[in-house]
Amino acid sequence: MTWTTLRIQVATPLFNTDGHQNQAGIRVPSLRGAMRFWFRALAGTITGNNHQLLADLERAVFGGTDHSSPVKLRIPEPPTADQVTPLPVDDHIFYLLGLGLARDRQLNRAYVPTETRLPNGPKIPQTFDLQARFTGSPEAAALALAALWLTCAYGGLGARVRRGFGALRIIAADGELPPPWTEQTLQTPGPDFYEHLTRLTATGPLTDYPTWLAGLPTAPPGLLDRPAPAADDLPAYPVLGRHTLASLHPTAGNWPAVLTLAGKEWRHFRASETVPAGSGGRSRIRTPEAKTTIDGTSNHFPLGALGLPVGYGKDTGVNAYHAGEELRRASPLWLRPVGTGSQMRLFSFAYLGELLPATPDRPVVRLKKPGHDRELIIHQDDLTERATQWIETMRKGETFVRKTT
Repeated sequence: MTWTTLRIQVATPLFNTDGHQNQAGIRVPSLRGAMRFWFRALAGTITGNNHQLLADLERAVFGGTDHSSPVKLRIPEPPTADQVTPLPVDDHIFYLLGLGLARDRQLNRAYVPTETRLPNGPKIPQTFDLQARFTGSPEAAALALAALWLTCAYGGLGARVRRGFGALRIIAADGELPPPWTEQTLQTPGPDFYEHLTRLTATGPLTDYPTWLAGLPTAPPGLLDRPAPAADDLPAYPVLGRHTLASLHPTAGNWPAVLTLAGKEWRHFRASETVPAGSGGRSRIRTPEAKTTIDGTSNHFPLGALGLPVGYGKDTGVNAYHAGEELRRASPLWLRPVGTGSQMRLFSFAYLGELLPATPDRPVVRLKKPGHDRELIIHQDDLTERATQWIETMRKGETFVRKTT
C-alpha cells in the first residue's frame, strides 16, 4: 500500500524533550507510545486483567521483539521546538506545568507551540503531517487508527498530558484508509461530541472494535465469547468503560483561558482548606492533610488518590514504595481543552481503576520527613469520592475557588 497522509494540529503547547532536555519535537516513537496506552485502554474492555492476552493483541498491532509493526509511521517534517518565545500563561497555568517544567515563572524546557509564523507573514496554527502505511491485516490497521483517534480525542503527547498539555487534533486525511475509517470519522471531534459524555466509551467510529480485535492473527478463538470483565473487577490499568467518569465544563475560551480556569480550580480543589490571616498577614489555602497527616497524627492520606508523590517542602513528602524503591502513581484524573480557537472547553475524565496493586507484596505509602517515617493509608473510596466531586462540579460549571484576603 502507498503512504496515507494525516494532517495533525498541535492544540496546546507540547513538551517532548530529548535526554538533554534542550530539544523538543514530535517523534514517531513517542507517538507510538501514546497510541499503545490508548490501545490498551480500548482492548482492556475485552481482556480485563488478563495481561498476557492484552500483550498478544497489542503485539499484532504494534509489533514486538519477534516482528515489526505492520503499521509503518513517519513524520517527514516534524515541527520544531521553541526555546525563546515565552508562553502566554499566568500563575495558574504554571501550577499545572509543575516544577519539572517551570520554576519561578520560567520554563525549564523547550516546547512545540500551537502557532508558527510564516516567513514575513502572520502566525498560523501549528500543523504537521503523519504518514502511515498499512502492511498487515485490515483489523490491525483499523485498530492502529483507533489508537491514534483516542490519543487525539482524549489524550496527547509529551509531559503533563494529564494537565492539558500536548493535545493533538486530526484535521484531515489524504490517501487510502482501512475500512470503516473515512476522512470524516477520523477527524478529532469538537465539543459537541463531549457534551453528554459521562464516561469514556468506545462509541462513534470505534463501535466495531471488538470485531477488529477478534480478527487479529494473535487473537485466540472465541475472543468475543469470553465473559465480560465483572463490574466489581477493578482494572489494574486505565481502561475505557464503566470504571471511568467524564464531564465538560460549560465555559468556552482559547487554550490559555481554559487552562487558566483548570489551574485555578485544580489548585483550590486540592488545597481545600483556608487558613485564616494572622495579624497583618493574608489568608492562604492548604491541603487538609498538611495539618492532619503531615504535621498531625492521622495515617489517612486521601490526597494521594490524585497521584503520587506529593511533596511538602524540600525534605518532606509522601510516595509509594516497593521493595525499597520509589514508585510513581500518575494522576487518574485528566484535564483537557477540547475544540478549537476561542471555543475550546475543559473536558475532565477520571479512571477509577485499582489504586494500588492488590497483591501480597503490594506497594506501601509512606510519609518521610526529617526524623520521621511512617506508613499511610489511601482507600479506594478516596479516589472515587475525589474524582466524583471534581467531575460533577465541572459539569455544573460550579467552582472550588474561595476568596482569600
